[in-house]
Amino acid sequence: MRREEATTRETVRERRERGRKRQRVRRLALLVSFLLFPITIFYFSPVLIIEGALEGVVVASALVFTIQFLLALVVRRAWCGWACAAGALQEFEADAVSKRANLGWRTCIKYVIWVPWVCSIVACAWIAGGFTMVDPLAGIPGGVSMNSPLGLPIYFGIVTLFFVPNLFLGRRAMCHCICWMAPFMVLGEKLGAALHLPQLRIETEPDRCVGCGKCELACPMSLPVECLLQAGTIGDAECIQCAACADACPKDALKLRMGR
Repeated sequence: MRREEATTRETVRERRERGRKRQRVRRLALLVSFLLFPITIFYFSPVLIIEGALEGVVVASALVFTIQFLLALVVRRAWCGWACAAGALQEFEADAVSKRANLGWRTCIKYVIWVPWVCSIVACAWIAGGFTMVDPLAGIPGGVSMNSPLGLPIYFGIVTLFFVPNLFLGRRAMCHCICWMAPFMVLGEKLGAALHLPQLRIETEPDRCVGCGKCELACPMSLPVECLLQAGTIGDAECIQCAACADACPKDALKLRMGR
């Protein structure tokens, strides 16, 4: 009996250490993404894609959004949890100002923004006679976003947009509310599920849950994880597959897995 208990304790320690390592790797990836943001910011520009559409040019941001959509067929919103510079900024901010986001209807704002924006892209491309050319560096001379002082106001404007509201609305609030990239990934996730593709997901074992609340405290998206885990998987479209909840769970009730 003592030997079995010792083995169990060792297994728990190993699992927790793996979880801590995974989160350190994830946070490091987010940090690198944020440090590169002055170079990459225009590759996610919602404005450049419209300007490109007016000239019939497929620009870098159009390619990036398409890649995000295609990746989401399988990895869902893992980009948001592991590689997004704006998400990184918000998570590091939350370390200092840890306030849960309780946004309700505000999570729909991003779709209210996204639909007319996509319609405007389609309209501009139609006016231009369709997309006739692919130029990833259009509007990004030399491939570096901040290649002149004129780009600094744009950079600091975006940083302010994703930083200041979170002080009042809670952690990663702007991911919920205004992110123009999130709908691409949500649609990709839904299509992947409809096609029965294997997808990255947080699978759950509700019987193991003891209601300690550690998963909800760890969730950077402020999701009600304890309620969601009763379904056998965290199916909320706002889940970013960061596995923070799984790595915080002391009873191994949540696991990051690939499956249908």
